[in-house]
Amino acid sequence: MDASMGDLRAHAAVVTRVTSKDHEGGQQVDPNGETVDEVLNVHPSFLECSGCSESIRDRYFLRAMDKYWHEDCLACDLCQCRLGEVDCYMYTKMGRKLCKRDYLRLFAPSGVCSACKRSIPAYEMVMTVSPGRVFHLECFKCSQCEKHFCVGDKYYLMGANIVCEDH
Repeated sequence: MDASMGDLRAHAAVVTRVTSKDHEGGQQVDPNGETVDEVLNVHPSFLECSGCSESIRDRYFLRAMDKYWHEDCLACDLCQCRLGEVDCYMYTKMGRKLCKRDYLRLFAPSGVCSACKRSIPAYEMVMTVSPGRVFHLECFKCSQCEKHFCVGDKYYLMGANIVCEDH
């Protein structure tokens, strides 16, 4: 594992969907079919939301960083996406709550495309052909005919070039 992944995991926090046994039965699956990860033995009105400091009266709510949150109150500080809907993880750094995309955009190291030599942001999808050989998806094409490769296409490495089966 490289240092960037270790750093990423060090700032990850699990987001858990919670309900209460005292709150209309405390089912393990909500009416929309979403899984509830934890059932508390205490009524949520005894809990305070860490986001707005109000009592939690909702049937379903979230737990992250050992605190409880209304689903609307646990959001990425940058893009405002609801962290309970995006992933089961949120990321924290410098006092900010972040979704994975914003965390990677701000703090993960970027790479360099082997074809165009431009920077590749850490959150961007890439094609890796070998350690140290990474390409933007739009740059991953035959160096002879410029045909873009699709999933399952065969390609060959010839020195620094990538070529299709026809070449």
